[in-house]
Amino acid sequence: MRVLIFGLGVLGGGFSAASYFLDHGHEVRITDLRSEQTLGGPLDILKRRGASVTCGLHRKEDFEWANLVIKNPAVSPESPFLSFAKQISTDISFVFSSSFVGSMKIVAVTGTKGKTTTVALVTHILNTLGHEAVQFGNMGISGFSILSQFESRLHRGEKLPEYLVVELSSWQIRDLYAVLGPAVPRFKIVALTSLFHDHMNRYADYKSYTEDKWLLLGPQNTRIIMPQSIMDDLPVLVEKKMKRIKTIESFAGVDQQNPRFQPAWAICRSLGFGVKQVTGALTSFKGVPHRQEQVGIKGHTVFINDSSATIPEAVTFSCMNCPWPYQLICGGTDKNLKANGMLHALQQASNVHLLSGSFTQDKLIPLLQEHGISYLGPFDSMQAAFDSATTAASEDLSVHETVAVILSPGAASFGLFLHEFDRGDQFRSCVSALA
Repeated sequence: MRVLIFGLGVLGGGFSAASYFLDHGHEVRITDLRSEQTLGGPLDILKRRGASVTCGLHRKEDFEWANLVIKNPAVSPESPFLSFAKQISTDISFVFSSSFVGSMKIVAVTGTKGKTTTVALVTHILNTLGHEAVQFGNMGISGFSILSQFESRLHRGEKLPEYLVVELSSWQIRDLYAVLGPAVPRFKIVALTSLFHDHMNRYADYKSYTEDKWLLLGPQNTRIIMPQSIMDDLPVLVEKKMKRIKTIESFAGVDQQNPRFQPAWAICRSLGFGVKQVTGALTSFKGVPHRQEQVGIKGHTVFINDSSATIPEAVTFSCMNCPWPYQLICGGTDKNLKANGMLHALQQASNVHLLSGSFTQDKLIPLLQEHGISYLGPFDSMQAAFDSATTAASEDLSVHETVAVILSPGAASFGLFLHEFDRGDQFRSCVSALA
């Protein structure tokens, strides 16, 4: 079979897809608008394994050559090149169209923020309680990696996991239903963690963004969990179809949990696990990288990596969960979002240290000036912003016993960084060098 990887990307999904098909003896081509230098080592590995590459442009002949096009979720469905494809799939749809999933219970999680933590926590709780679960999806675990794992297990005569816990972005939901339509499998539970304005640089409006989320609320998925605030805003037509929606707040004991853990609590309670079982499993959860992740302590300064806070509302949520006075590193590239959602976090910060970018220049600085909030920067590197924040934090220690330095950008990372994980890793490196 001739397979075209449409968008290799830099987070590993395209690499996993290409590797999977090369492992199975198929011909593989890769097309990406980035340069070979930007795509770096992973692309070199695939070329050495026999994949052919087109960088800097897309060619009609590559799409006409392919029997199957594997589409990166970041590629717009309006791309004219897709019209030349004989068959289109994604890593998510490829997993869900496989024979493996028929024996598994699927938990699907979406939402603007909180998806990855919820998926990681549900997976952790299930495994802790002796019900094997595997996670994949938007957090960076490719479906093709999961398929390779399943194939190896069956080859060794091992059982497949009981649960498959999948994180779905709005783009992945859109592509899943576009590829599989009514063949999308029945999910044991669908959970929505939150809904805020996001990706307005890719969607015409908020309604278009939420409509992709609502695709998961089809009649075949009757066990739906969401916050009361989302249920209140459901379109009438969707609400009439769904008679078995439960709110997160309706599960006993949920109000005693960390707000970040409440969706996972509701999911596991809905699956039939007891309060003591879930509570016990929660105690051993270590958290998720780049999401309110405590990456170091030096003296009485705590360093928190929240690089995955890419919308303003997420900054306020994270900062309000911080028990110490904090220095806030924020800013970056615009996603066509208003900055007002992070105003409270900005007002409560001891100091604001800005990373340069279009969001910083066009949205953040005007908001700060409007409300008389002073700031430092903008800085053109993580090291410069980090040095500014740690200097200010050391001055705060003359007044407070413990202080925090929080990286919570509220914006996209592109420009200064490869992606949000690179941004968080650079922050972590700064902490490690300091310690």
